[in-house]
Amino acid sequence: MFAPRVAASLRTAGRIQTAAVAKNAFVRARVMAPVGTRILSTSQSNQKELTVAPLVEQRKNRPTSPHLTIYQPQLTWYMSMFHRATGGALAVGLYGGAIAYAVGPLVGLGFDAATITSAIATLPVAAKVAGKFIVAYPFTYHAFNGVRHLIWDTASKLTLKGVYSTGYTVLGLSTVSALALAFI
Repeated sequence: MFAPRVAASLRTAGRIQTAAVAKNAFVRARVMAPVGTRILSTSQSNQKELTVAPLVEQRKNRPTSPHLTIYQPQLTWYMSMFHRATGGALAVGLYGGAIAYAVGPLVGLGFDAATITSAIATLPVAAKVAGKFIVAYPFTYHAFNGVRHLIWDTASKLTLKGVYSTGYTVLGLSTVSALALAFI
């Protein structure tokens, strides 16, 4: 019990003595230094040259990355791009239509239910079916491809055969359901 107390007091005494020596050295340096001069000296170095120049030299020796055009196109590429495009188009259509429907009457545009219905009623049947298909296909494709991704999230159908079979299934179901919605 006595030994730990002695060790602690010695450590404390050592810290106090070290602090006193350091303080005295600092005071002596301040007293000895002429007025208006700095105690510490610094050197100016160009940090940009030190960090950027080696990186520039390394980049010169790196191979350039090949562009996607050198690879053979695959079904998954096209489906992924179309999934993103349909998602963006659906969002723009939904928000744009909602904003136009809400703000249109306030600014004098004839964008209300009666005007839209009468404009569509004057179109020929082929134009109505084509218009419905153009609106329905991105929606059905995005929905079915989203289900495909949910299936992948369960770690199912991730083999090459499974990816292609689900891809063709999505394309078929999207086309059939969009046609069914267009003819309703």
